Amino acid sequence: MLLSASGALANVVYAAEPYDEIQRRDLSLIQGQLNQVVTVLDRLEARQAGQAGQIDLYLDIPRVRADVHAIQRGLDEYLSPSRMPPRRLEPMEDDVVGRYLGQKP
Repeated sequence: MLLSASGALANVVYAAEPYDEIQRRDLSLIQGQLNQVVTVLDRLEARQAGQAGQIDLYLDIPRVRADVHAIQRGLDEYLSPSRMPPRRLEPMEDDVVGRYLGQKP
């Protein structure tokens, strides 16, 4: 009986799939947009290098780039974890404890 209850609880915990198709597409879209941000940062870095000494205020591109890369790594690790998420467990229907036939209690 206890195993049946734990199986039912497992079904509740794992009822939602960790990666549904819409979520994967949305996160993929974010990854593409971050790649575009990196491209823009490359252009800004080149322009800013050409203006060195002429401007008082500048964008800390290496710091922004590090932040973007941290987000990209986090998304990559989330979408492709080194360990697969737990699979959905099916509830057990019957007791698994019983008595051997012919033995006295």
